[in-house]
Amino acid sequence: MVAEPLVVAHGLLARVVAAVEAACGPGAGDADLLSALTFCEGVSRQIERLGVTALAGLIRRGTFAERGYASVPKALTDLVGLDWADARRRAMAAEQAVARVGLDGAVLPARLTATAEVFAAGGCSLRAVEVIARVLARPAARRLSPEMWSAAEERLAAVAGVLPGRSAGLGCRVGRDARRGRARARRPAARPGQ
Repeated sequence: MVAEPLVVAHGLLARVVAAVEAACGPGAGDADLLSALTFCEGVSRQIERLGVTALAGLIRRGTFAERGYASVPKALTDLVGLDWADARRRAMAAEQAVARVGLDGAVLPARLTATAEVFAAGGCSLRAVEVIARVLARPAARRLSPEMWSAAEERLAAVAGVLPGRSAGLGCRVGRDARRGRARARRPAARPGQ
């Protein structure tokens, strides 16, 4: 049985979709179509976030394991009809960019804290969350100190919405800069007169 709030939401969504379709009709000007495009992207990001949050709750409760699924992406491909890449992306975002609950019931921050904040605010796409998680899971990033790793994540999250296609390149530079900084720290300081 579907919860009452979801029934209400479905009706409201149908009205919103009809209004946007009307705004994009044959008489729509360029400004109207651009506004509709940005509106739809914003709504899409909010819906993605809500879906990822619901997915995180299902993962936490073990719902998919109870139904016999060995992996979350497999469950999503079967139950929701997502393709494998999108299912994997959503599962990764649910595990990395949503607050967690500890064994004692305490709420724990998301693993990617800064990215989770940007994602929750609609400032980046699901794809950007995936790119940041992959960059920070690379061996070079895992060798960073916790402080440097957090700084790298904050830096990537700060540009995730502005430069989503370039986050991976920035991640490589962040890792390279961190390695250079570590190498400089290991070198003895030059003495005066040398």
